[in-house]
Amino acid sequence: MPKQVDHDVRRTAIAQALWRVAKVRGLERVSLREVAAEAGMSLGQLQHYFSSRQDLMRFAMEFIRRKNIERATERLAGVDDADHVARLRAIVMEMLPTDEESRVGSLLNIDFMLEAARNDELREHARQRMAALRGLLEGQIALAVQAGDVSPECDPRSEAAVLIALSDGLRSHFHLGTHTAAEVVSLMDRHLERLFAGSAAQKAR
Repeated sequence: MPKQVDHDVRRTAIAQALWRVAKVRGLERVSLREVAAEAGMSLGQLQHYFSSRQDLMRFAMEFIRRKNIERATERLAGVDDADHVARLRAIVMEMLPTDEESRVGSLLNIDFMLEAARNDELREHARQRMAALRGLLEGQIALAVQAGDVSPECDPRSEAAVLIALSDGLRSHFHLGTHTAAEVVSLMDRHLERLFAGSAAQKAR
């Protein structure tokens, strides 16, 4: 009987190969041929799954997004559903380069964003990912506002955008060597403390 091929497993293996190659060379320098070699298959076999580099980029970023969700889920597993402050922090910390895996993912995300800025189709994919992240943060902040953990004057949508922009900036500074991982976490915590302090100030009035 011909060997049955699990195509989802193959696609994941290709995305992992892209991850390994891009970790060394940077996403912008990666070719389909290099990824195929790293995945242990021919270029033709790879193109059976991804006909273009753009197709592979989209899948790779979705692969990274799923990894981020898995990591965030692990962080949230031990957090009380009613502790909106801790849950928001757990999600935000997953957006920062705090260990080897998240640092590689962060670099690949920066590379992808640069490519997306020059490519209409990738740009739309990036915008959809950003909207999903903003929606997740907005929902968590809204719950914190309802619970009285964040000031009712806080606009969840605007604050979600601020958190994304801050995490993007902190990632860039980390990769440039301006801040250490510990400093990046400390700076984000300072912002979160101010966000939560607004509720305490309201209650003290």
